[in-house]
Amino acid sequence: MLPARYLPVLGVALAAILQAGCATPKGADPSAGAAEGQLFAVPYEAGQGPLALAVFKERRELVVLRDGMREESFEIRLGSHPQGHKVARGDRRTPEGTYRVCQVKPSRFRSFLWLTYPNERDALEALQEARLTPDQYRRIMSALASGECPPPDTPLGGLVGIHGDYENPPRAYDWTEGCIALTRNEDLLRLASVVRPGTPVVIYP
Repeated sequence: MLPARYLPVLGVALAAILQAGCATPKGADPSAGAAEGQLFAVPYEAGQGPLALAVFKERRELVVLRDGMREESFEIRLGSHPQGHKVARGDRRTPEGTYRVCQVKPSRFRSFLWLTYPNERDALEALQEARLTPDQYRRIMSALASGECPPPDTPLGGLVGIHGDYENPPRAYDWTEGCIALTRNEDLLRLASVVRPGTPVVIYP
């Protein structure tokens, strides 16, 4: 069974299947598995542009979707403890679930696409499990509600994003503290030129 954080994505996927019947989406690989099929249902909101990103941790791949269709993909590297969902600052895990880009900014990693980790579900689960105080929970929720990046100084950690590498050549192993690093800096800069705040990013195990 998939964790609860994937249910919103699955709901959109089911709606797409009901509308499309049994037809394979244009551009899809009919031999692909269930997770691959969900690529075509990654949501985006009107006004945010028909661009979305899907990250597949196990196969170290970031896929760019435009109008729900695969446009291109990039090889990536993850946190040095890549398995499992990020739950705490310093656990060096890459989160899993549905996020958005909240800021695109220059960085020593070439560019930094800051993601909304922790999101509302991460914060609520942590509050229920007493890993966050009510005040810390309110701070995260207030930032997300106002369209800002969540505070990085809570026990859940933060400053998780998509970036490149300041080493040349870029490292070919999982080395980040939980971020998603493209293995080619030129690809990262090209991606940063088209991604805007609000772009959805779905991260699969």
